[in-house]
Amino acid sequence: MAQAQNQQQPSRSDERTLRVDMAAGFRWLDKLGMSDLAAGSLVARLPDEQTWMLTHPHGQYFDEIRASDCVKVNYQADVIDGSNHAVNFAAVNPAASVFRARPDVNVIIHAHAPAVMAVSGLKCGLMLVSEPSFMFYKGLTYLHANFHFDDAYCETVARTMGDGKAIIYKNHAFATVGKDVPEAMLRAYLLNQACEIQLRMLAAGKDINQPTEAELHHHYDAFYGNPKYIYDGGLEWPGILRRLEREDASFRD
Repeated sequence: MAQAQNQQQPSRSDERTLRVDMAAGFRWLDKLGMSDLAAGSLVARLPDEQTWMLTHPHGQYFDEIRASDCVKVNYQADVIDGSNHAVNFAAVNPAASVFRARPDVNVIIHAHAPAVMAVSGLKCGLMLVSEPSFMFYKGLTYLHANFHFDDAYCETVARTMGDGKAIIYKNHAFATVGKDVPEAMLRAYLLNQACEIQLRMLAAGKDINQPTEAELHHHYDAFYGNPKYIYDGGLEWPGILRRLEREDASFRD
């Protein structure tokens, strides 16, 4: 595992940077095969912001979203930036519940990655048998999917997430959270990678080596136990931005 040395990162606490990060996040999710027509979402707020958040216009595809497209809404999903864009209540309502419950969380990604969707239908769920899966030794929960996303269910989403990193919605998809877009995106990437590896292992039809609890803890500690290192997407994010800029810098518009 490549560990990211803890170093001073650019501030992500202004709205312009947040909009650019969101647009880049949508584009990157699409490149990873996690877009699904008009489904899925990335919702974000500034740290400590309790009155508004940013979401995307409902119906706009991930690969075409620009920074200026992000729509400012309140916690009741009312558009408050003067735009006439429609937004997805099923994206904003659960995000609002999670944000209320988790002051440390400013971003939630909900995406339909085929590998995670496949694992969401397995009784075993995610098997802790690969490097990326070890990040989820702690902080991964499961919840039956309810596509209505009413207030009571969204409160259940927040309770189920608890202080964790991700939810797998059974027979559906997933959500990851983070303090910023880079962290939530890294968690989405590694969860999807862990599921892809698991499916390949199962397809091989051979016995799978299951690490012991002590080994799992040791691997998990490599992600989170060394105060000299941080593994929150901060090292990877500038490279993602550079790649997106080389291919199509319109996400910054």
